Amino acid sequence: MAAVQLFMGQPASADGISRTSAQETPEALVVLAAASLQDVLPVVARAWREVTGVPVRFSFAATSVLAPQIFRGAPADVFISADEVWMQWLEERGGVDGSSVRPVATNQLVFVVPTGTADPPGDPRSLAGADLAQIALAAEDTPAGRYARAALERVGAWTAVEPRVIRGGSVRGTLEWVARGESDGGIVYRTDALAEERVTVAFAFEGDDDPVPTYPGAVTARTEQPEAAGAFLDFVSGAEAMALFAASGFGPADDGTGVAQVPSLASPALDPWSAVRLSLIVALSAVLLGLVPAVAVGWLLARRDFPGKSFVSMIVMAPLVVPPVVTGFLLLTVLGRESALGGLLAAMGLPIPFTLLGATLAALVVGFPLYVMAIRAVFDTVDRRFEEVSWTLGVPKLPTFRRISLPLALPGIAAGAVLAFARSLGEFGATVVLAGNMEGQTRTIALAVYSLLESPSGQGATWTLVIASVMLSLVALLGFERLTRWQRRRIEDHHGGR
Repeated sequence: MAAVQLFMGQPASADGISRTSAQETPEALVVLAAASLQDVLPVVARAWREVTGVPVRFSFAATSVLAPQIFRGAPADVFISADEVWMQWLEERGGVDGSSVRPVATNQLVFVVPTGTADPPGDPRSLAGADLAQIALAAEDTPAGRYARAALERVGAWTAVEPRVIRGGSVRGTLEWVARGESDGGIVYRTDALAEERVTVAFAFEGDDDPVPTYPGAVTARTEQPEAAGAFLDFVSGAEAMALFAASGFGPADDGTGVAQVPSLASPALDPWSAVRLSLIVALSAVLLGLVPAVAVGWLLARRDFPGKSFVSMIVMAPLVVPPVVTGFLLLTVLGRESALGGLLAAMGLPIPFTLLGATLAALVVGFPLYVMAIRAVFDTVDRRFEEVSWTLGVPKLPTFRRISLPLALPGIAAGAVLAFARSLGEFGATVVLAGNMEGQTRTIALAVYSLLESPSGQGATWTLVIASVMLSLVALLGFERLTRWQRRRIEDHHGGR
């Protein structure tokens, strides 16, 4: 508290606490902190503001996301990491003031299962033989992901568990998958598990050699409020804040701060060509699966008036304006294992979440509006008199469509397919929610770039993927432009020849 009083530059009041003048409007501190602290830190910040009057604004995310952001100049005053490795990485690069680094709190790894799970595993070693189809872990470069792998390797279970692992982003995303029943279990922090009623802790990693997640904090090197930032860090690691941390399930920073060795950040870079190959497979599959529905819907909207037409058009176009993450969440809700449709598909051997089929479906849904728009536009331009002549000659409507309408619209249909292909190549939000981020299975170019940006060792592979993505997209758009011009010339030649 003395540091807080010194920062405020005021004598303590009768109760020993220093407060700002009511007329002062101090600038808010910006704190970037690990996602697993998002419940407790706002409580600590309220206590801090009662003492000092200084507001605090937070940005919570995976530590592997925040540390590179600070290194690249994100405006922040304080950084609180979920492990010491990322803090050291940032300190070595001048992102934080090394003299200000100090432990704030500790946590514990636990294995959680959906509430109501019958016969859950009882210890870490039992995971190797447990009947669990999917085990959720945080991303490889997040502290929670590395802690989890280190804990499983310690008991010799990693080799058996690895093929069943699905990767989330932050530990909160991993917990949500388990809570929704999309994963049979997962490794998260105890504090997150205690805050989620839909999961049950099966066991804790509490061996002497198990990693102890430690939260170090530091003042950033670019802060414009070093005194206030240092005082806040003193407060967070002080007795009052420690009581608030303890109430949320965190351990004190001086209790077991020795952390077992975890995989370093200099892990092998991801295979960029695997992501390119998967992206091409997903995009081509989405285009092929969407071809018949897109032609049918495009023709229907172009040629028919019917009650509810505007509503149908709105639903088809919705993925164009709805955030892709929201689209992915809705797809997961409808097709997840806990839903009636998702359960039926899983029973038929066609599970959607966290599979290549899920990635393909996500790409199809977000690209479908562009597919339909292009096809609808081309059917609007096809001269209907050719169809009418065919009908008067006694040819039924379906053969007429197949022999006359479809060939005339073919360049426009191809243009729509190319446009949907380009959109599918860049899909991220819906894919990561519905299909996860598993290398060699669902990690497309966009997901691989995101993962590599979180890894300091992945810069070379990142540029490979960026160049590949840009080139593929430009080629696709060039194809769209050429097909559109071809269709336009056909229409102009037809009208000119009348």
